[in-house]
Amino acid sequence: MSKESLPNYIESLEAEERPVIGQTKDGATVRDRVDSHFHSEGGLTAELLAEALSTIDTKGRPIIAEQVDFDQPVGRQTCVTVGPEDDIEMVFRKKRSGRTPMVHGREAQETNSIVVVISRDGEIPGNNYKLVTSYVGEKSPREPWDPGLESDRAVAESEQFWNTHALLYDESLIDFERTEKYKNMTDEEREVELMREKVLYAGIFLEPESLYSKAPATLARRIAQPHITTGFRPGAEQLHLGQLGSGARIMAVGYGNDGKNEGLLVRIEAEDPEIQAACDALEKPHITLSIAKGAAAKNTANLEFAPLDEPIELTGRYGLFVHGKVVDDYDELKD
Repeated sequence: MSKESLPNYIESLEAEERPVIGQTKDGATVRDRVDSHFHSEGGLTAELLAEALSTIDTKGRPIIAEQVDFDQPVGRQTCVTVGPEDDIEMVFRKKRSGRTPMVHGREAQETNSIVVVISRDGEIPGNNYKLVTSYVGEKSPREPWDPGLESDRAVAESEQFWNTHALLYDESLIDFERTEKYKNMTDEEREVELMREKVLYAGIFLEPESLYSKAPATLARRIAQPHITTGFRPGAEQLHLGQLGSGARIMAVGYGNDGKNEGLLVRIEAEDPEIQAACDALEKPHITLSIAKGAAAKNTANLEFAPLDEPIELTGRYGLFVHGKVVDDYDELKD
């Protein structure tokens, strides 16, 4: 497969039809994802990526981030160290929810390394992984806005790195429409946008012990922050910042379990009309109780739910999942 063809996808492809891009040292098959993060800038090719994957032993880990070092230069690194004298512009890259520093007038640096991040592919049975990202260069942390950062320490380390590093300016990577839109926002709109960038999902969150005392989980992995999702990577209009912390009465009316996902079908009575409208818009409001090893919580929506003999009454609060924790207070989100 050529490097040009690697990111070209048809959105309707079944999971098994996604292009195979290589195998790991211990024989796991790795496929790309529909919104490909194969970064050819800097010289990465499909052949180099396949060679790098062949050196990685997954050891069954759910997510793997490896820097693979070669004996000779493999390309040029486009992430460089910057200082006060550099001309840096904050831009939105394509397929990114937050802004990235890009520096004008600098050149790429030769490197012997490739970074590969893969995660277990819960959509396909067996020893399968999907590519999260790949690029020529040395390992760098996620950007500070990335919802995938799961602790305050990870955020601090990210901020420290990206305060002194930037990507080379590359027009082909920039979403100019979003970048210009941000520049024209009011101060209040920018504040909301900066908060939105950090949010992985919005929803009604339940107190775990209260939930599991009434509906015990039976599969391998119990969900640490059980919730009803009202918006995944929500837009500004889906944040409902004024409603953070508002309560909801939840009635579990159905149960489903296919051995991979276990969940409850629910009805919601929210205290706030805006949150109620968001819940009413959900096609199949549900709570994931637990999932099997290698399964994905998002597939709970595909379960066939059997009616419960007696509804289970639960309570929750509206909040946002940010950097590994639930935030239901506006001031905490601002910080």
